[in-house]
Amino acid sequence: MSQALIEVKNLVKRFDIHHSLRPATHIYAVNDVSFSIYQGETFGLVGESGCGKSTLGRAIMRIHDATSGVIRFAGVDITHLSGKALSPYRQRMQMIFQDPYSSLNPAMRVRDIVAEPLLLKTKPSAAECDERVSAMLSQVGLSASDMEKYPHEFSGGQRQRVSIARALIVRPSFVLCDEPISALDVSIQAQIVNLLEDLQAEFGLSYLFVAHDLSMVRHISRRIAVMYMGEIVEISSAREIYQNPLHPYTQVLLSSIPIPDPKRARAAQWNLVQGEVALPEASVVSAQACSFYPRCPRATEQCRAGRPMLRAAGEKHEVACFAIT
Repeated sequence: MSQALIEVKNLVKRFDIHHSLRPATHIYAVNDVSFSIYQGETFGLVGESGCGKSTLGRAIMRIHDATSGVIRFAGVDITHLSGKALSPYRQRMQMIFQDPYSSLNPAMRVRDIVAEPLLLKTKPSAAECDERVSAMLSQVGLSASDMEKYPHEFSGGQRQRVSIARALIVRPSFVLCDEPISALDVSIQAQIVNLLEDLQAEFGLSYLFVAHDLSMVRHISRRIAVMYMGEIVEISSAREIYQNPLHPYTQVLLSSIPIPDPKRARAAQWNLVQGEVALPEASVVSAQACSFYPRCPRATEQCRAGRPMLRAAGEKHEVACFAIT
């Protein structure tokens, strides 16, 4: 395994919601999360909507300030850096947003959209800037003539290619892909994933690939972390997660993947859970109970009495569950 580019240690992100007639509510969107992303690796992050995936990604990017914990980039603690001290690391960390329709300024031409990060960091001449934008557009499957167009003149997949070009124009080392294909047609999703893989091989990029499409995450990721209510409940290789899921919640997620064969679908053992996802409020966290306890079919009193921590469960496999011995 190569050197860790991103290291997250005991990261917590709490949002305080103030009320006029009752005490403030503390929402733990990310609760004591630790993992590493290695140079040239795609690290998948999956979980249902509202589990804290995007908040975790934005905390790593320093869009959100962490409540506690440590974020290291290439061995440097960037958790509390700001202003000029943080600027060099912002250039090396870029982001591809979920919705290519709202993440691009409709009043700007593609030339200006793609060049904007470059102009914020360097002062190239107009000719040099156009040359770099043209080359970048070509690398993402667009043409130099597209520089004069506006976002509304493109399809969803083409807009996402523009977003990718904008993220890579400054030659970053790490890219947060925040559900970059969820707003696209199924026929286009594989094209964008293949493009991301080609660009990763060409530029040596490291990805944090946030998604809820488990099949696509399996295709692109080397390792996968499963997140539930702000906590990482399982980490392993993509192959191990899909062939040998250990945490009950991971098993539930995998059982929700549609099976195209009707006979196999009817014969499949569906893992169903009861209830809805609760908000990870201070009362839940302070109880130090397993966050999945209220919905878990394998829950015991031990799960109510203590919160399981990630621990080794085989070679390069970690799980947070008391039921796994």
